[in-house]
Amino acid sequence: MAAQRIGLVRSGAGRSYDVKWDPASRQVFVSYAGWSLCGQASSSSDAMRRAEAYLYDK
Repeated sequence: MAAQRIGLVRSGAGRSYDVKWDPASRQVFVSYAGWSLCGQASSSSDAMRRAEAYLYDK
């Protein structure tokens, strides 16, 4: 299964970025500088938290 778009998160600078999560591989991607891998998550809500943390300083 391919990664699914699960929502938007805001960076610390206030910009919004798309978040994708692949439930099969558990990889989380953020549309920052292309599609950046920002870790693995056990659920879609965990993926959103990880994406938000990844973008916090960006």
